[in-house]
Amino acid sequence: MDKAPKLSQVSVHERKSGEELDVTKESISGSTQLYRATLRRGLQPGEKLSLNIDYLFVSLVEPRPKSVGQSEDQSWLWEDQSLVASVYPTRKQKTVVKTRGDVLRFTPLDAAKDGRHSVVFGPYTTEKSSRVEVGFKDNKEQMEAVTHRREYFVSHWANDLNVLEHYALRNRGPELSGGFDKVDQMVSKYMKRRDNLVKTLLVKVPADAREMYFVDEIGNVSTSAVSGRRKGEEPFKVLQLRPRYPMPGGWNYTWWHGYSVPLDRYLKLSSAQPRHLLRLPFIGSLAGCASQEGELTVAMANAQNTVVRAYELRVTLPEGARDIDVKLPFAGQALLQPTKYYFDSVGRTVVVITHENIAPAMSSRHILVSYSYAPLTLWMKPAVVAAALFMLFMLASAASRMQYGLASSAKKPSNAASKAAKKQAAAGKTD
Repeated sequence: MDKAPKLSQVSVHERKSGEELDVTKESISGSTQLYRATLRRGLQPGEKLSLNIDYLFVSLVEPRPKSVGQSEDQSWLWEDQSLVASVYPTRKQKTVVKTRGDVLRFTPLDAAKDGRHSVVFGPYTTEKSSRVEVGFKDNKEQMEAVTHRREYFVSHWANDLNVLEHYALRNRGPELSGGFDKVDQMVSKYMKRRDNLVKTLLVKVPADAREMYFVDEIGNVSTSAVSGRRKGEEPFKVLQLRPRYPMPGGWNYTWWHGYSVPLDRYLKLSSAQPRHLLRLPFIGSLAGCASQEGELTVAMANAQNTVVRAYELRVTLPEGARDIDVKLPFAGQALLQPTKYYFDSVGRTVVVITHENIAPAMSSRHILVSYSYAPLTLWMKPAVVAAALFMLFMLASAASRMQYGLASSAKKPSNAASKAAKKQAAAGKTD
């Protein structure tokens, strides 16, 4: 099983001090991806150092069987090698697998089951690795965002930070055997039985979020609500998004939602030098929920059951921002792209960050964007709008003074001349 495409992050800590070491990605050796951890200091001959190496993978377990009934239990399979891949000889290793649900089976059978949620393999004293498997029951929702794009729009003039999120979501649970049954769903609802249908998507938004909306490919979705913050809870509200249809295993749903928050909560002015410091969450929080309760709490939104396979973050800075610097919570690179919006004169900069295999635990990380922004730049947009309106007024004024008809080649006689001519003609007839 090739786990490299599902690796989210690697971290190394000294066990005694807890200090994190610098980890760099090396070239691929054959079919193995190598990583290098740099020690804080060199080790003397005979000296020992204990390290904790943490690997974080996404979507590593698979549903087994791959299809179940609408209200049947979900089972999952974890499989791997008995020994951890290492470039150094391994003298002794013990592998402990902990599951969220009850353990149903494991291979090889000589492993020891430690309680309902744990299996112990080993200890191994040989370098020969073998395949190990653990099957377990877990009826919790497991969601996967195939693509996710989060966009920030910074406006100094309106003191506003607009957040827009695009999702292409998939339920990773077992597919339905026999198709979707609406009657069974309604019976489960009134009998308060569980089923494998995700009916609500929970998004944590700041407590002062406003102007929220929920749109899919068809149009505006009105089946959404907001749960207010309860006393003693985190400073967040829960945006409840109810798709147009329940999502069984293997089904997809695509939508986008957004809201606005005050900018001054995230933007600070550095006192040492005139630079603006913008601290933003790296990624938002999304949880799939099978419940249909009228009000869902922040604790339910903290389920952290959604992974992101392909992620893009875009931060659109105000027009006139320069000397831009970006600090990421991981090893990566940020691209700066120029763009223009309505009434822009010199254009603005968009910070673009891409990442793969985002685990739910990374929702607590932040990025820091610093830039210079002159005070007079704030008036650039009103000046452009005023100049555009002035030009429009001048064009309208000039257009109103222009004649668009065709002029006559001969002058028409005046009314007095016409009356005199008529009197002469009448006098001639009398003579």
